[in-house]
Amino acid sequence: MDPQEMIRGLALAVKEAVLPHLGTWRSRRVMGIAASGDPTFSIDEIAEHAVEQYLRDNDINVAYYSEDKGLVHLYEGREPEGILVIDPIDGTRGAIAGFEACVVSVAWTDYKPAPTLSDVRYASITEIKGNLTFTAVRGQGVEIVDSAGKSVSPFLAPTTEIPSMAWTLGTVGAPLDLVFQIVKEIANPTTLRGGFFVLNSSAYEITRLVTGQLASVIDVRTRLLREFPETREIFRECGGGRLVSLFGYDVAAAALIAAEAGCVVTDAWGRDMSQWNLLDTSESNFGSLIVASNANLHAQLVAKIDAGFEAFKREYQGRG
Repeated sequence: MDPQEMIRGLALAVKEAVLPHLGTWRSRRVMGIAASGDPTFSIDEIAEHAVEQYLRDNDINVAYYSEDKGLVHLYEGREPEGILVIDPIDGTRGAIAGFEACVVSVAWTDYKPAPTLSDVRYASITEIKGNLTFTAVRGQGVEIVDSAGKSVSPFLAPTTEIPSMAWTLGTVGAPLDLVFQIVKEIANPTTLRGGFFVLNSSAYEITRLVTGQLASVIDVRTRLLREFPETREIFRECGGGRLVSLFGYDVAAAALIAAEAGCVVTDAWGRDMSQWNLLDTSESNFGSLIVASNANLHAQLVAKIDAGFEAFKREYQGRG
């Protein structure tokens, strides 16, 4: 079984395991805290079990990193052929509610101590409630197929004006009043002509750029925390006592899929993020994101976000 076939099969196996539990009340139980600091729901445990079961049943010699367990070596004494960076349910809260905004995300990286985004060779994202599967091989483009195996053509929104842009914003565990002060010049003009959404599933959101449903995905939480460390305790309160932000496993597969489709993918400063460590969920490795369907729109977003931070800085300093 080649890596691309394997990760596609794994994603489908997890989907089959969790689909019957979408929108059920029993899936809402919080069972513990994941390695990343996120709460683990009972539906997450079902997904994690499906991952290990699939890998063992098919005798697949890989290590895997997941939100709940961290890095797992299935077969001691055997050097793994690669590392799977897995988010068994990206969009757990959406899955619990029975919404469409939830996917299984799997990325294959080189086997090394600290793989980065640049080490992702294969990516697969499968909709849990929908019927599309997105796959990408580095340097070979992206493929979309439906549940019948029919190919679906990728499409990137040609949007170049912010007011007409449909987009999403990362908000989990963040002080929303502060985040919205940063992005208000983007958000305010888009609510009418474009579309502003909060879906809380980075992988799902980024794949919507490849279907043409969205033109941008933005996450400035980490930039806010970095540039204004005095907000740290507010972030901690919003995160239920922990700092929560964007993690590498959230976008390991989605970033490759978006890039191979032709999107522009950077952090919230507009910088290259290819060296982002995928297995480190410590505060020092929190991530951020600006993904756009084209370079023109991306440049405008970077400029608007920079201006938003400058305005916030003047306002914040004025409070003192």
